Amino acid sequence: MQVSVIIINYNTFQLTCEAVESIIKHTHGVSYEIIVVDNASTECDPGLFAERFPSIKLVRNPDNSGFAKGNNLGIQHSTGETILLFNSDAACLNDALTLTYQELKAEANLGLTTARLEYPDGRIQHSCGRFPSINLQLVELLRLQKLMSAEQRGTILQGAFFTYDKPLYPDWVWGTYFHIKREVIEKMPGGHLADDFFMYAEDLQWSYTVRKLGYTIKYVPEAHVMHHFSQSTKKEKRLNQGNMILQNEDIFLNREYGWATTKAYYLTKMANFLLMRGNPEHRQQMLQQYGKLLRGKPL
Repeated sequence: MQVSVIIINYNTFQLTCEAVESIIKHTHGVSYEIIVVDNASTECDPGLFAERFPSIKLVRNPDNSGFAKGNNLGIQHSTGETILLFNSDAACLNDALTLTYQELKAEANLGLTTARLEYPDGRIQHSCGRFPSINLQLVELLRLQKLMSAEQRGTILQGAFFTYDKPLYPDWVWGTYFHIKREVIEKMPGGHLADDFFMYAEDLQWSYTVRKLGYTIKYVPEAHVMHHFSQSTKKEKRLNQGNMILQNEDIFLNREYGWATTKAYYLTKMANFLLMRGNPEHRQQMLQQYGKLLRGKPL
C-alpha cells in the first residue's frame, strides 16, 4: 500500500462522504486505503460510512479526543508507506494523491508534501508559511518587503505573499492536506504525531518537528484540492477559534523558542499591529490578545 488516507469525522457525515467520493473518483496512479476515524459523532450512526463505502476502514473512537489524537488512532490502523491526513471538508479536484506521492518518492530528503488548496469559488488559500520569526516581523515592520521583487517576497515571506503557482519549500503547511512519509512519523518523539493540542496549531508543531529531523517540506502546485474552510462561522465562534490558535502557538513558541525569544516576538507582532492600516477593531483585538500573551495571561 502506497498511501493511507486518514479522515477524521465529527458530525460532518455528508462532507466526509464527499471527501471519500472525491478520492475514489480522482485517484488512479497509486494504491491507497481510506481510514475514517469517527470521533464519537452524535449526528448519525458511523456505521453508515461502512455501508456506503464497503472498502474503507472505519475506526470508532469512543471519545472525541481531538484532531491530532484521532489521526494517530487512524495511523495505528494504517498500512501505507506514506500517510495522508485529509480534512473532512476537503475534496480532490484531480489525482492529487498520486502527484504528492510521486514527489515524496522522487526526493529522498523530502518528508512532507501538500497540495494547492482552493475555496469552492477557486480562490487560493494561503496554506504555506514561515515559522514565527522576529527577523521576519522586523522586515514587515520596517516595510523592507517593498524593496523586494514579487518573487522575492513570495519566497522569503510566503503566506499571502506567495502566488501558489509554482513549487515551494515552505517552513510549515496546513494539516488540511498533509502527506507525510511513515518513516518520518516513526522518528518523531514517541513514534507518533505530537497530540497534546486538541485542535489548531498541531500542523505548525508537526512541520517544525519534520524540519528538526532534517527533512524538507514541499508545496506541489499541480495537486488541486478544494477546501470549504467555512466562512459562515459566527463571530463569537471565530474569536474562540482564534484564541485557541494563539494559545496553542504560545505553548509551541515557549517550548521550542524559549521564554525570552517568545516575548520579543510578541513585542514585534504588537508593533506591526500598531502600524497596521485597515480594520481598527481587528487591530485593537489583536493588540489585546498579544498583550495578554506577553504578560502570561490566558486568552
